[in-house]
Amino acid sequence: MVLMLASIFTTGQSFAQDKTGGKKPHENKFKELDTNGDGKLSLAEAEKSPKGKLKENFAAIDTNKDSYLDKEELKAYKKEKKAHKKAKQK
Repeated sequence: MVLMLASIFTTGQSFAQDKTGGKKPHENKFKELDTNGDGKLSLAEAEKSPKGKLKENFAAIDTNKDSYLDKEELKAYKKEKKAHKKAKQK
């Protein structure tokens, strides 16, 4: 009985674990695109984005105009985009 309960809890925990290693999906995508591991995306790295949206919006996202996109710039852009979409729905 004890072994059966232990196996149920162990199985439940493995199903409940996040397959992204505890990271949010966009953090994993950033890491995939950041091929040189410098913590920022160059235009060349952004060009490899599957949907092409990073390349298309690179200049708008790069608010400090250093020719790189960092996580904070991407976060701010997504927040702005979400707010714009929400306002448009009203």
